[in-house]
Amino acid sequence: MKSFILLFFLSLSLWSADIDTNLYEGNNTIAYYEKVGKLIEKEDSQDQADIERVATERMILSKLKDMLSFTSKVNPMPDSLLPDNQNISTENYLSYLNALTDTYTTINILKEEQSKMQSKRAFLQKSINDITIEDKKNLLLYQLQYAFYKIKGNNHALSIQAYETLVKKGEDRFKQALKHVIFDIPTLEKKLADISTRFPAIEQEAVALNLAKERELIHHDTLSEILDKKLLTNTMEKMEALTTKIDQTLLLSLAYLQIGENQKALDLFNTGKKDLETLTPELIKHYTFKRSILKELFKEKAGNVALALSNVQESTESLYDYTYNKLTESLFVFNEQNISIMDILKVLLILILGFMFAAFYKRKIMNLATSEKLSNSSAKMISSVGYYFLVFITLIIALKSIGLDLSNLGLVAGALSIGIGFGLQTVVSNLAAGIILMFERTIRLGDYIEISDTIRGTVSDMKMRSTTVTTNDNIDVIIPNSSFIQNNVINWTLENDIRRIHIPFSVAYGTPNEKVEEVIFEELKLSNLNYVSKPSKYTTLVWMTAMGSSSVDYELVVWVRGQSTLKPSGTKSDFLKFIYATLNKHHIEIPFPQMDLHVKKTETKKDDNDLQIR
Repeated sequence: MKSFILLFFLSLSLWSADIDTNLYEGNNTIAYYEKVGKLIEKEDSQDQADIERVATERMILSKLKDMLSFTSKVNPMPDSLLPDNQNISTENYLSYLNALTDTYTTINILKEEQSKMQSKRAFLQKSINDITIEDKKNLLLYQLQYAFYKIKGNNHALSIQAYETLVKKGEDRFKQALKHVIFDIPTLEKKLADISTRFPAIEQEAVALNLAKERELIHHDTLSEILDKKLLTNTMEKMEALTTKIDQTLLLSLAYLQIGENQKALDLFNTGKKDLETLTPELIKHYTFKRSILKELFKEKAGNVALALSNVQESTESLYDYTYNKLTESLFVFNEQNISIMDILKVLLILILGFMFAAFYKRKIMNLATSEKLSNSSAKMISSVGYYFLVFITLIIALKSIGLDLSNLGLVAGALSIGIGFGLQTVVSNLAAGIILMFERTIRLGDYIEISDTIRGTVSDMKMRSTTVTTNDNIDVIIPNSSFIQNNVINWTLENDIRRIHIPFSVAYGTPNEKVEEVIFEELKLSNLNYVSKPSKYTTLVWMTAMGSSSVDYELVVWVRGQSTLKPSGTKSDFLKFIYATLNKHHIEIPFPQMDLHVKKTETKKDDNDLQIR
């Protein structure tokens, strides 16, 4: 059987493949690429699809060779805009802030690309693992693509690390340079007032143009070139006015922060967020990064408490964003899936709810047995099977909830089966035997069973691996379930609790058989012993079993039920006491073995005339 299972799972493995890590790991990658290149050249291109596939393989292999010599290159920060210990213009300070924001955007783009490449690797890994005979010719292409995205992802990680180091230094320089910036507060206030005054006119023009657009679409179904240009120009003016307004607001808030007017600076900083809602998605992302940079500066200069108290809603949203980002931030990658704290919490929550529901189900089923709507053994079987089934489903849902691919469980199960066949076969045998016992129901809770001469008792608990038998001496014996499948088991109460027992006794020779039977039957009817007295099916008999050397041997054959069946030794003791009392009452001799020793005497004459007894 084990050999069959081993061959079965080995045959399954022929329909799958593993990731070729030699394409992106190790010190001999270039040499391995040469071998792969020779294999590509030997491929037989029979049709156009094969020709294109081989060409793609050559192209990817060539790119892999170039990517191995990758060195991280980052665009340096324009540090010349912020000279040390010199006056800095407002324009240069804003330009440096824009450069910092662009670096943040670059990091975000690299991370998004890295996430997309990870999704592609996950898809390719599944395609490689589930490769079929028909698709085997594409295996090398899938391997090369996987290696391409793997190396590219590693290169992106190096670039991200370099950019983050650059950003950290740039932020420190930006914070230290604030005290050297020459802010012209009146000019900044005037520019902000002018743009705020001009912006409503631009919005009114946008409304008028949109109405004209609707009229033209109603009459002609298309827009004229002139109106289309006007709409585009208005949109550009609106975005330019908004970005100018936001930048002037941020600069003015920094100017107030520089002179120590923290509250005024914070109020102006918080009001600037309202203008972000009407920007394009790209600009919203740009200014979100820019505001996050300035927020760190405000925290350092004004303090966390002042920033929090300046705007409760802003503080709440910032706390929410920070918490959400930390919870969803990737802790590690497993099977090409990012695992975050949120994913771990999600799995734990599903497991807790699943186990609670399984325990609730088990308790409800057992309550049915308590209310006598279901037998105890049936309730135990249904509750146990249902409990483990619900636990298994919970594990599947928990793993699926974080996007883990479970399609390879067959291969995993195959590998485990091989190990189980050699190392854990006893445990698995007991588990399988437990399932068989639950469905066969040849042994149930409350049954009185006998395993051997020394193990006899009531089944008090049945689990997947073992069964507990409580003896009449109140000793719990834990027995592996496989013992019930492989060995003979006497179930005294399988169909009913009526059993026949044999009570041996002996009388002396010369006692009439009729008298023995008569006194036993008469006294048995008058006794309070618990036995079955229905003569039709369960007849009480007295059998003569042997004529021994010193006695005539009999057996009282009687049927008992209920507690008398569950306590065979005590029941036998009760009947022996009854027989002993009955025989004494009717003066029937109870024999015991006797031996007569005869000593023979002989006389012999000796010189000393002594008497010798032999």
